[in-house]
Amino acid sequence: MLVNYNTMKKFIILILLTVFTADLDASDYGFEDNVPNTFSVVKGGNLSVSDLYFKDGNKSLKWTWISSSSLCVTDSVALTKATKTSEGGITLWIYNEKPISDFLHFVFETAKGGEAYSFNYNLSFKGWRACWIQFSDMNKGKLPLGNVVKMRIYPPKSIASSSVYLDRIKISPKPISNRITPDQQVQGINNLSRDLWHWCRLWEWEQYAYDMPVPSSLSDKETSSLIEMEKRISSAVLPKRANKGMLDKGREIFDKSGIARVGDHMNGKPLVSNDEYQKKAGDLSLTDVNDMMIAFAQDWVINKNKESLEHYFEVFDYAIEQGMAFGSGMGTNHHYGYQMRDVFKSAWIMKNEIKDSKNAANYNKVLCYWSGLQETRVPYQYGRDELLDTWHTLLLPKLICAMMYDDEKERCRAVHGLSRWLSGSLAFTPGTIGGLKVDGTSFHHGGFYPAYSVGSFAAVGSYLMVTQDTPFLISKESRKNFKLALQTMRNYSNLTDWGIGICGRHPFGGSIPDEDVNAFGYLALAGDLSDKSNTFDSELAADFLRFGIGDKQLVKTFRKAGMTESGSPEGFWAYNYGAVGIHRRNNWMVTLKGYNTDVWNSEIYAKDNRYGRYQSYGSVQIIGSGNPVTQKESGFEENGWDWNRLPGTTTIHLPFDLLESPFKGTQMEHSSEHFAGASSIEGKNGIFAMKLLERNKPNFTPGFKARKSVFCFDNRVICLGSDISNNNGKYATETTLFQVALKNQSETIIVNDNEVNEFPFGKEYDTRKSFVCNDTKGNYYIVKNSGKVKVLKQHQYSLQNKSKKPTEGDFASAYITHGNAPANQGYEYMILIQPDKKELKNIGDNSYSVLCKDSIVHAVRDQKTNITGYAFFEEYTTTDKSSEILKSEKELIVMSKPEGENKKTMSVCMPDLNISEKTYTTKETSKPVVKMIKLSGNWRSATEMNNVKVVSSPKENSTSLYINCVDGRPVEFTLIKY
Repeated sequence: MLVNYNTMKKFIILILLTVFTADLDASDYGFEDNVPNTFSVVKGGNLSVSDLYFKDGNKSLKWTWISSSSLCVTDSVALTKATKTSEGGITLWIYNEKPISDFLHFVFETAKGGEAYSFNYNLSFKGWRACWIQFSDMNKGKLPLGNVVKMRIYPPKSIASSSVYLDRIKISPKPISNRITPDQQVQGINNLSRDLWHWCRLWEWEQYAYDMPVPSSLSDKETSSLIEMEKRISSAVLPKRANKGMLDKGREIFDKSGIARVGDHMNGKPLVSNDEYQKKAGDLSLTDVNDMMIAFAQDWVINKNKESLEHYFEVFDYAIEQGMAFGSGMGTNHHYGYQMRDVFKSAWIMKNEIKDSKNAANYNKVLCYWSGLQETRVPYQYGRDELLDTWHTLLLPKLICAMMYDDEKERCRAVHGLSRWLSGSLAFTPGTIGGLKVDGTSFHHGGFYPAYSVGSFAAVGSYLMVTQDTPFLISKESRKNFKLALQTMRNYSNLTDWGIGICGRHPFGGSIPDEDVNAFGYLALAGDLSDKSNTFDSELAADFLRFGIGDKQLVKTFRKAGMTESGSPEGFWAYNYGAVGIHRRNNWMVTLKGYNTDVWNSEIYAKDNRYGRYQSYGSVQIIGSGNPVTQKESGFEENGWDWNRLPGTTTIHLPFDLLESPFKGTQMEHSSEHFAGASSIEGKNGIFAMKLLERNKPNFTPGFKARKSVFCFDNRVICLGSDISNNNGKYATETTLFQVALKNQSETIIVNDNEVNEFPFGKEYDTRKSFVCNDTKGNYYIVKNSGKVKVLKQHQYSLQNKSKKPTEGDFASAYITHGNAPANQGYEYMILIQPDKKELKNIGDNSYSVLCKDSIVHAVRDQKTNITGYAFFEEYTTTDKSSEILKSEKELIVMSKPEGENKKTMSVCMPDLNISEKTYTTKETSKPVVKMIKLSGNWRSATEMNNVKVVSSPKENSTSLYINCVDGRPVEFTLIKY
């Protein structure tokens, strides 16, 4: 089935960039009563108020011109104020009754009649079109800003006399949206990084011409495939029965909309983009159009309601006349894909009715334009950002529009072009722009973002379903990349839930929906990607079955082929594009999360994830309880949650009003430190390490620092901290061991062999003595020489992350107290994850030894795996010849596993991506850098490696290794002793 878009929010506003909102300092001009006295005509023509067309209230300003006349606005106070900032400008809507191959010429004049700014507005349209433009995008003269007293509009020179209607005029001294959309009317504006803003590029893409010809003929396979694909889309898009709630909603909107035919045009309440939408004023949005069209389409095709058939085309015609038209940008159109996805579904449902209508050509033209299908006339352009949004909201609309071409040859070319484009877009993208990364993570908003990945992956999966076993299937290379992304999602989710550290702005809400599970199955059916020439990919099929949800027909297909579900993933994965480590055994998962100069800490919006500052302060979250395993069953619930105490983090325990983001917009905090990330050895065990440092921001503690590391060996997780320092004398610094929600107050925790049943409970323990505590989820915490540990069972009061609504709940927690304004404090503890009886019996045995824990290096040797791990925070040198490593460059993670006396496996990782440009997003690629470590003894490489150079020095009895590091990926190799 196609993506169920109802699983996602209708519309997600990106607050990082300024958007247009009601501006009290702007000058708004209404025309409900009369022509304002600041408006006049010069050298003939006429101004009047008209109720024929309107975009605000019920009337607009009609300007009838004659040759050499002009419309003049002499509001000098407003114009002078507005032009003091080049980001200010003008917004208005213009109604044109007949397309004209000419333009209006806007001029902003000084008191002496000089031209300060000007721009042209093309009139090659019929209906309403927006005009949004900043002064910075107009043709500038040499005059200083703030010297403008008059705005003059000159009519087209090619027409002796005609009229246009103006409404919703605003002259603004405040910056107008950075999302202004270039369109057919005002071209070539808003070039500020516009290549990153896919919503704003529709008119640019419209200029593309197909680089592939229309085929002279189709193969039998192409012809039959197009017919089969049409059936598959129809089966997925058209429900068996109409959705009553959807129908009721569509009718309710229509009844209030005022939409009606008046002569040769459509009347109705104003349709505008979300950036100027005013619900109380009666405006309609693209979401309203979407809801009406899908409702009427279903009601006609399923219930044969003729009234809905009429209403469908009334709404379509109304929307086009109001500006949802070919070549239009509606002022700003950003994120429109989230608002009008069902418009394209409705068009497919009504494709026969559209084909038979007298306006069919224009309907299809409008649909193709807004789907962005024109981008696929040429191959995908490397470096194009925001792919997750495009796949999620517009991939299937593109496919629908490609399949709606009447001529099958045109249809064939369009689908081939789309398939080629999608294949290219699934290539790994550079830097921090959106798309898939070489480590399998997927990016949006400049960061690793599973919550945006799910809808996108579901859409790609649906595309695979429709094109399965056709010539229009995406390339094998792109399918391999998609497989990596899906299996990466499998690795960081247990069973379907991912951790708070990688939740973006959606704490406690991260989960894989059914549609994405189906993507595993659809990709499996698309062909074997393991180069074994099987009928389908058995790895992906087994993964699909493991989830236990999704398409039942897919389940039958794989079961019939003898497939069984895979087991839970086991191993350690380093995802350093997100500064993430994932450690898994049996049915549990540990998520380790940090942040650095290239990886943001958390995404915080004004009304989302308000208290999420500490998500990446070295969090160590265990999701391993429940059947199936879920985050909630593992003890992570928002009601009553103390946002200061995400497990593993070292934080200053702040009141929520200080922990809340101090910024009005988006906060995606980066560190000034480069070192944060993970490494692995043999894919089984690994290390996470980071330099924690708070920057100088409001309500932060500048200089708050710590060196943190986590060593993962099987079910033993050793957590070390050193150099914990800050000057915050008002609030205490803590390192949280665990915080879990209690199902009932009588749940037992065990502290030093003593059962704690009482509630509430609170006691402080000295870790100079033996300290062992469990967390009600089968995990044990052994703390050594780390000062005081506080253990609590209590009823907690908190605030909801979006609404700030009070919440409450019962929790058990434990944390190491470092005191107020700590200086060079540290900690050491081991988590024994879900130990068996034998391990519990020997819980006091030393299974590891800490070799070093200072500001230079954290080093641990694990006796059971025989692995030694190092986190080098700074450059390291020792003269101790008994040491394995004599010298290391800073900010490296090194792991070593001997196999007898003369052989060992090593891995070396620089988790830093080594990207110079530190911006919201960058196309700059991760640059390779050679790092050196010196080993004791004389060694040679067991195999020739391009990225590792081994130089032995027999006289010094040492060996220098030169490792080429890139993309934050571990480099693993085997050495043999001379």
